[in-house]
Amino acid sequence: MQLLTRIAATVLLAAAPLTAATAASADPVDDSAYGTPLVAVSGAGVNWHPTTGLASLKAQPGLTQAGFAAVMNSANHPMRACDGTEAAGLPIKPAATVSWCWDSGDAATTTWIPQSLTTSGDADDDGTWGAYKAILAGWNFCNSGECGANPRNNDARVAFIDYTDPSAPKYRWVYLVAPTDGTTNANATSYANNTFGPAKAHMGGMAWYGDKLYVSATGANSTGIRVFSMAEILQVNDSASAIGRTAAGYAAYGYQYVMPEVGFYSYASGTCSMSTDSGVPCFASISLDRSTSPDTLTAVEYFSNPALHGRVYRYNLGGPDFLLAANAAGYTPAAQAFRTRVGNMQGVLSWNGTWYVSHSWPDENGELWALTTSSGKSHTCANPYSSAYECWAMHPESLTYDYATGLVWSLTEWTKDQCATETATPLACGRAIFAFPRTSLPS
Repeated sequence: MQLLTRIAATVLLAAAPLTAATAASADPVDDSAYGTPLVAVSGAGVNWHPTTGLASLKAQPGLTQAGFAAVMNSANHPMRACDGTEAAGLPIKPAATVSWCWDSGDAATTTWIPQSLTTSGDADDDGTWGAYKAILAGWNFCNSGECGANPRNNDARVAFIDYTDPSAPKYRWVYLVAPTDGTTNANATSYANNTFGPAKAHMGGMAWYGDKLYVSATGANSTGIRVFSMAEILQVNDSASAIGRTAAGYAAYGYQYVMPEVGFYSYASGTCSMSTDSGVPCFASISLDRSTSPDTLTAVEYFSNPALHGRVYRYNLGGPDFLLAANAAGYTPAAQAFRTRVGNMQGVLSWNGTWYVSHSWPDENGELWALTTSSGKSHTCANPYSSAYECWAMHPESLTYDYATGLVWSLTEWTKDQCATETATPLACGRAIFAFPRTSLPS
C-alpha cells in the first residue's frame, strides 16, 4: 500500500495510549486484539460491465495478437538470489523456503511498486498454463501522494515470470490497458474509437482463474476489480513514450506487450472511500479460494485510518468464461462478508473456512493472522524489537496459494534504500517474492 498512507497511519496510531509495550520499538496499539474472531456482516454485491469493440481494435494495423507463449519466450529480466539485506526482510515465521529478488533496476525503482502475486496454480488444476509454470506479479505506478502528480499515476503492469525452471526464473513486463473515450473517464466500456489508455489499478491483489486475470482497482471510486484475459495479449509496433494510437501505429510507453481489459466489476452500492467506512467496499486485495464449492474470489479492505477495521468478502465463481456467478443483469451478491479487527490489511487468503490476512507496520515486521468466526491466531516469534506477533515479512503485500505445489506465495514492496532511509531507525530489508508450505500457516 501507499507509503504516505502508512506513515499517516503510524502518526494516527502514535496518538493512542500505548499498551503492551515491548522493547525499544513498542507497538502503539494492542495487536493481540487483531485475533478477535470474525463477525458476520451484511455483504455488498458487484456489477459486471463487459467491454465491447475489442475485435475491431485488434484488427488495426500496428497491433498483433500475441499468445501467452510469446510473452514467456521473450522473458528478458532474470530474477536473482536475494542479497543479505533483502533476505533480512523475509518472514521470521513461517520462514520462507523459496525466495527470489528482482533485477537491479526493478529492485531499486520507487516509481513502480510491487503489490501482488498469482500463479498458474490458481489458473489450472495441473498448475501450468500451456507448457509453462508461471508466476504473475502486479506492480502499480506510484500515486500523486507518493511521487507527485503525473498522468501515469496508478498505471499498472504485470511481470510474467517464467518459473518452469525454478532454478532460473525470468520475467517479461506486460502493460495493462483499457478502453478510452478520449477523456479522463477510467471506466469506458468500448474500444469504439480503436485506441486504449492505461488501466488504472492499484494492483493490491490478483487472481488468475482459467484464462481470466482479476486485479484490484484503485480506491476512492466505484470500480472494484478489473478483468483481463490470457487469450487477449497484443504486441504493439511503436516504442514511443506514449500510450494508445500513434502516427506510427500503437505504443505503450516503450513496453512491447499490452493486455486490454475485457470488463470490470463495480460496487453495486456506490463509490468507496478509503478514509471513512461508508459501507461500500474498498477492495485492497483479492485472491482465489479453490477449497469452496463453487470456487470463490475473496477480497479484503484497506483503510487509511487503521482504527477502521476492514472486512473480508467472498464471491462465487462459476459464471460463463471463468467470471463470477451473476444474474441476468450481471449482478453478483457477496456469498459471505465478515468484519475483522485487523487494521492495515494488505493481503487475504482463504482455505477450508479459515481466513488469513496480512498486516503491515511501517517500521517493524508485519503480522499474519488466521481468523475464523470462533478464533484468531498468529505465529509468535522471538523478535527483540517488536511484539511477539510480528513474525511476518517487512512491508508485506498480497497472498496467493499455488494449489498445485502446496506453496503460499507473497512479496514485499520497499526498496533497500527506502528501508534504510524512510524510518526513524534504518531497516535491513528490500523487495523479494517468497513462498512457504501452506501447512506452515498459523493454525
